[in-house]
Amino acid sequence: MKLDARELLENLVSFNTVNDLSKGIKTTSDCPKYINEIMERSGFKTSILESEGFYTSIGEKGEGSFSILFLAHFDVVPVGEGWDSDPFTLRVEGDRAFGRGTCDDKGNIVSMLLLAELLNEKELPCRVILASAGDEEIGGRNGAYVLANQMLEKNEFPDYIVIADGVKQQIIHRRRNILPTYFKVKSSLAKTRGRKETIRFTTDTFGTGSRHSAYLRLGVDRHAMLAASKYLDINPNTVVQDVRGAFIKSNVVPDWVELDIVHIDASEEEVDYDASLTDLMRSLLAINQASFPTQLSDKGTMIYPNLLSVEDGLWTLYCDIRSMTNDGDSVHQAFKSALKGKVDLQSIDVRAGIGYVDSDPDAPLMKAASWALKQEGIVHKIVEGFGGSDSRYFAGHGSDVFDFGPRGENLHGANEWVSLESLEENARFFYRLIQALTMKPQPY
Repeated sequence: MKLDARELLENLVSFNTVNDLSKGIKTTSDCPKYINEIMERSGFKTSILESEGFYTSIGEKGEGSFSILFLAHFDVVPVGEGWDSDPFTLRVEGDRAFGRGTCDDKGNIVSMLLLAELLNEKELPCRVILASAGDEEIGGRNGAYVLANQMLEKNEFPDYIVIADGVKQQIIHRRRNILPTYFKVKSSLAKTRGRKETIRFTTDTFGTGSRHSAYLRLGVDRHAMLAASKYLDINPNTVVQDVRGAFIKSNVVPDWVELDIVHIDASEEEVDYDASLTDLMRSLLAINQASFPTQLSDKGTMIYPNLLSVEDGLWTLYCDIRSMTNDGDSVHQAFKSALKGKVDLQSIDVRAGIGYVDSDPDAPLMKAASWALKQEGIVHKIVEGFGGSDSRYFAGHGSDVFDFGPRGENLHGANEWVSLESLEENARFFYRLIQALTMKPQPY
């Protein structure tokens, strides 16, 4: 029976594949087993790679002069607020299919499964690998990283790599490095006289409901935490008692943040506030504007405070940093300089990340992809992507790599959706790409 894109996506979305390590929750092997079952129907030899309780489905077919890997991921970000329907039940309106993971990244898995069907009963002059990892949204250390290392150790690293994790059918050949950064300050209670008030600040994004922080563009969009910092900046006689917000994940911008504040006024009653928290919140703008050496990026350097928590009197601020640099020491020094005299920090921990991706747009894989897309009538560009992906684990090993994905929107946000038509288009594109790489002479 011919595979149906809508049915495949409906089944994939129904698997709740959110990883929540704070609660000890990891995705089970149910979803990758389902993916493998579908691939087996198309003649693929399948296996499951397990690492630290995380799973990656793998399907392989063919052999020949080269190998090509298509890699997606089945894990998804937490649901968040603002949904119009059950995020784990597919809702279809025309060509748009709504649900958590439809665009990021289960729609890409549908395209790969449709590709497997197109390759069924065909003798391939190359090796095709279809893989779906289960931990991309929490860093990919037990999925893509382990898979890449395993392939290197076995001398089976693919010649060509398509990371099926992108949007709007663009060839993404560059991605910024992710440098996870933590600021810690010790709570410092003090007293003052003043009037108490609670103010809520909201995130506002232009033209999209996405809450993926890599997609935010300052000057157009508003980040709730930075808006709160701006409020304190223009109200110097206001101090902070407490902060809470819709803190979800390291690369998800909180929808809202609330400050319990005190407007200093000698005529009012005496109240407590947190001097260190006040300094930290007031310093978010300085953190956001810190400058350090980096390669040019179309998307710029991005420093967004997405998580704030307190434990045993110690506040921890997490900033999602995206930049074309691998130099964590320079970033660390930039923050030290930017915050000198502004806040009494316990520590700054800048993690250098895996590195940025910068593939040659004239490489054979990119040329073959452009030719294949034109044959399918898909208008495209070769662009730099906003967020990070598993491509960073496969870059720098001498193989061509790019990211690609369907038409869709609101990834990491409420009412995430994907174009069902584009899932079928992408499957045909993947098939045409394999054809282009095997043709002699090369058509591109």
